[in-house]
Amino acid sequence: MSYKFRESWSDFDKLLQLSDDWAKVVGKELANECQPLKIENNILTIVANHPQWRQALIYNKHKLKESIFKIGINLKNIRIVQNYQDELNKAKVSDNKLVWDNHPSRINNQKMQNCKVCERPTPLREIERWGKCTFCWRETI
Repeated sequence: MSYKFRESWSDFDKLLQLSDDWAKVVGKELANECQPLKIENNILTIVANHPQWRQALIYNKHKLKESIFKIGINLKNIRIVQNYQDELNKAKVSDNKLVWDNHPSRINNQKMQNCKVCERPTPLREIERWGKCTFCWRETI
């Protein structure tokens, strides 16, 4: 038990160090668009403000891992997630629950309507786009 506690503090120390050096590691422009969120089991999670920045980070993940290694932090992997917060994009992301609650995949964030073909509850945007749910639309292609 105490080993896991010490390990979690070690991960927290690494995250603090990385946060302090973040602009040096990724550059000033990119540092404004993404932030290190957490380190667990030597896996760094980075949150990006826009899909374009997320894609750029994914594409250059190996270079990023090398840059982080140069400041003394050895990671097993880097995970890059999208920041889906609307008004809080400019703020640092620190509340995972808030990010998850506002994620577009959450059903409670969707306006729902029944599909005109099968009567299944369907996000309104699917109905607007195809005139039916994704399942019914797939049957027609």
